[in-house]
Amino acid sequence: MVLFQKSVILSMPDQLFNNRQQANKKNVARRKSNLTERERVLIVCEGKKTEPIYFRDLITHLGLKKAAVKICTNGQSAPISVVNFGIEKFNETNNFEHVFFVFDRDDHESYQSALQRVDGFRSRKTTKCKTVQAITSVPCFEIWFLLHFYNSTKSYVSNPTKSACNQLISTLKKEADFANYEKGKEKEGYFNVLKDHHETARKNAAILLKQNLANGEGRHTGNPSTLVHELISCLETVAAAYQR
Repeated sequence: MVLFQKSVILSMPDQLFNNRQQANKKNVARRKSNLTERERVLIVCEGKKTEPIYFRDLITHLGLKKAAVKICTNGQSAPISVVNFGIEKFNETNNFEHVFFVFDRDDHESYQSALQRVDGFRSRKTTKCKTVQAITSVPCFEIWFLLHFYNSTKSYVSNPTKSACNQLISTLKKEADFANYEKGKEKEGYFNVLKDHHETARKNAAILLKQNLANGEGRHTGNPSTLVHELISCLETVAAAYQR
């Protein structure tokens, strides 16, 4: 009996050490897993300031840690450039569960080829179980801002003196909070100005999409239209998962 007790006493430090090692390994694995999960949404933007600043303020509002959403831009406005840059970023880690390419219709010649590129990227084995989506706006991202005030169904078409996007911005500037708006030159974003009307914009964007589809337009061709509300819905879902 004495020998048995002594043997047990001598083995306890080794057992405790092994338990601590196993616990440490589990903690390290858990931390690595969490780090991987946090960086799971990739948003690739056309704009240098307008879109990145807006989405940055949005993820802060949703309580998402910065590591959960990566927002990037290469500063080039051509849609095909946006998509190619986003695919490069995805290929660097392949950790993202959701990939969004945010770009405008405007007068870009590579608009359709960019959409085709997104479709091809979505069909890859590496993205088979992931969300891959083009978040387009016609004529430009500012239609999302305007929808916070009312449901605008006016089409915007470029003419020799003014682009479709600039025409829309002229309409947007009639709203008091946007009187001094200049695309890509803002020092601070407009999310906080608009957030109280967020549900109005979401509803109006969904109505526009439904109307455009009913009229035979595609998801990316209705004028005007935007799919920003679909990206926001995804971010809200991710945020809810993190809070559980």
